[in-house]
Amino acid sequence: MSPRRRRGGSRARREPTPTPGRGPAQEGRAPSPADAPAPEPPPVGRGRPHNGRDRRPHDGRGGHPPEPSPEDEEEDLLEEEVRAHRETAADARSAAGASPQTVASLTAFLRSLGIDPKRDPEYTVTAQLTADCLAERTAALRREPGPIRPSRYRGQPGEMVRLERIPVYGMCPHHLVPYFGTASVNYAPSDRICGIGAIARLVRELSCVPQLQERLTQAIADSIERDLEPLSVEVVVRARHLCLEMRGVEQRALFVTEAKRGGPGAPKPPAPGRR
Repeated sequence: MSPRRRRGGSRARREPTPTPGRGPAQEGRAPSPADAPAPEPPPVGRGRPHNGRDRRPHDGRGGHPPEPSPEDEEEDLLEEEVRAHRETAADARSAAGASPQTVASLTAFLRSLGIDPKRDPEYTVTAQLTADCLAERTAALRREPGPIRPSRYRGQPGEMVRLERIPVYGMCPHHLVPYFGTASVNYAPSDRICGIGAIARLVRELSCVPQLQERLTQAIADSIERDLEPLSVEVVVRARHLCLEMRGVEQRALFVTEAKRGGPGAPKPPAPGRR
């Protein structure tokens, strides 16, 4: 046999193929540092292991997120304020309906006037609708109006805020008939103002109490002074009273009431409480 044939026929010795799941110790040799498994990367979003001292959240890259900026804090406060205003507006729009006892009492009252719903079908729902209307227009007797939520603002010297022709729908406490008109609010802010909707909502909620127009005007001024602490405030209410136009002298007139706060000797607002 020639040397070439001998060289071609020889075969190189092959290394044994490692079996999955078998380590160096199982193959009969000592483990080396190169055989140690590589460390797994940390899961995304978890960052470095906690050292027991730094409890700030990690940013997923081994570091920490930046501290919130004043702009972010201002945005969070703004969102909180908007949410609070929406909740207040929803409470102002919602009014509980009349109770069955109130409807039954109004039904008996209508019959005492000679109105029989069975005989006059147009009065079938009069007691229910009248009870619901009265429940809505007297809601503030059972639910204290909420305070005005001021905005973050500092007034300037000589600055004035005025809101005019706010609709007013009150109810005379003597005859339980409406008076209606407008209210004008004028105040000089110190370090707080509020949204114009807050003032209009205040007028609406306070008018949902059967009370004299004089007391309504004073209550509006007291609430603004208590919640906003302005340098001065002036409230003017102008209204027509159906108790004057529909009965008695039957004369049409415009009733004007004013309330002023601020300056030396001005009365202080009373503490909030039940009427």
